[in-house]
Amino acid sequence: MNRAELLQEIIRLGPWHLEIEVESGITTRVGRASCEGSGSAYGDVPFDTPCSYFQSLLAQVFPFGLQGRSVLDCACNCGAHLFWAREAGAGRCMGFDVREHWIRQARFLQARRPETSDMGFEVCDIYDIDSLGLGRFDICIFHGILYHLPDPIMGLKVVADRTNELLMINTATAPGVDDTALVVGTEDPSWIVSGVYGLNFRPTGPAVLNRILRWLGFAETRVVFWETQTPFQPSGWGRLQLLAARNAGFFQDYDAFMRIHA
Repeated sequence: MNRAELLQEIIRLGPWHLEIEVESGITTRVGRASCEGSGSAYGDVPFDTPCSYFQSLLAQVFPFGLQGRSVLDCACNCGAHLFWAREAGAGRCMGFDVREHWIRQARFLQARRPETSDMGFEVCDIYDIDSLGLGRFDICIFHGILYHLPDPIMGLKVVADRTNELLMINTATAPGVDDTALVVGTEDPSWIVSGVYGLNFRPTGPAVLNRILRWLGFAETRVVFWETQTPFQPSGWGRLQLLAARNAGFFQDYDAFMRIHA
């Protein structure tokens, strides 16, 4: 596939939600730049560039790299976080998403990027992942899925039961009320970056998630950030990044980093 053909394939597989390098010097942004203003679906899909943030967070928690740890990405989108985890030293990597659109992108990237052995992507609903026979993983990523679920506690439990060390949660929140609840809402399943159920719940903040995660057997949690309003979400929506460790003392390196950079 020459450069022109590669660019056309990136465009054909769009819209893309995350920017990631496809080959040296070519990222998924080229497809967006080619289609913006054309009336395509690209204009309806937010475009995020979280690579530096995610890899920095991994380095804060694992200063010596992932050292072959296995990683599961739930609702993996194009699989970007797994490719970045592999760059940080991850071993076995598995991602799944309920939408085939994102899994087609992930498999395309897998075919173009280096170091993708022992990595797989499947179309699957979070509530059906038993059917994949995945086993357990050292790290589980739960980004952008919690607030799309009609039963978020069950969704978290499904993933918690497969997590050996660390669960990474990034979710929209419903700030402005007492942080003890999951706030019900609805969304349009036809929008490609929404959930597929129509019904959803947002946590009010870290306190309610901490209580759920303790019940699920996680000994410690850390709030990386909690923003009560972000520019890329509807008014009244916040955003939360939270880490949950299976065992006490897991965050020793992360806590040391935070003290030094406080």
